[in-house]
Amino acid sequence: MAFAIVAHTLTGTNAALAGAWRTSPSFGVVPPWEALHALEAGDVALGRLDVRRTLDGPEPGLEVLRQLEWRGVRVLNGAQALLAGHDKLLTAHLLDGSGVAHPATAPFSGEWSALLERLPCVVKPRFGSWGDDVYRLERVEDVFALADAAHGRSWLETGGAIVQELVPPLGYDLRVIVANGEIVGAVRRHAAPGEWRTNVACGARRVRALHAPRALALARAAVAATGLDLAGVDLLPAGRGYVVLEVNAAVDFTAEYDLDEDVFERAATALAGAAEVRPLVAGAA
Repeated sequence: MAFAIVAHTLTGTNAALAGAWRTSPSFGVVPPWEALHALEAGDVALGRLDVRRTLDGPEPGLEVLRQLEWRGVRVLNGAQALLAGHDKLLTAHLLDGSGVAHPATAPFSGEWSALLERLPCVVKPRFGSWGDDVYRLERVEDVFALADAAHGRSWLETGGAIVQELVPPLGYDLRVIVANGEIVGAVRRHAAPGEWRTNVACGARRVRALHAPRALALARAAVAATGLDLAGVDLLPAGRGYVVLEVNAAVDFTAEYDLDEDVFERAATALAGAAEVRPLVAGAA
């Protein structure tokens, strides 16, 4: 049973996951078009296609994952699941349907004046990541500033934007890694001084911490709603509990996420279990 991670970039996370996979042969990290030639029925592919750096949609290759499934390759993080995690509007719809707590989310209509009725709120790309182009709006002046800043952005013209209820930031969040329904890693992320976003790309630092069981259960429920086999969930403290801010379909993580054992080993073991029990697609060769 051969294995490959289908991705466009050899990130540290992808390399570590490929190294932790114990079955042989392993093709490591391969782009979608190479996966079509390398994998056969009964092999395993882990979809790790991310969003475009332009934040206007997923990276190319979702159709390749569908073709692999039809051939009988056991695809983890398949095309539909990746889309469910990358498309924040679709994510919100799925969380709603599963009763998972998250900030109220709506598509941005393109009418800047309509945002005045939603203050305070957050506006972000529908296919966003890394904390890029995330705007916190609390005053009328913030709306006008965003209208100028977002002019000509491809993500606004192509992928669109979403408007989320603002959860009052407390300076930290939780990121939880879930593989095949199991919690395999987690950290608390503390925002940089003067920054409200908790993305590491925005200067946040990771802190090892104990995590409330109800927070971990919420993360599992969020990933189950999307159908992803491996994902990260960002949880914001709200009231006496937490809400799901985002589900990360191509989440990056490090050894700092270790709980009682190596996070990459735990993730690989959990995913191998998912691959063994998943049936071949009906009609595949």
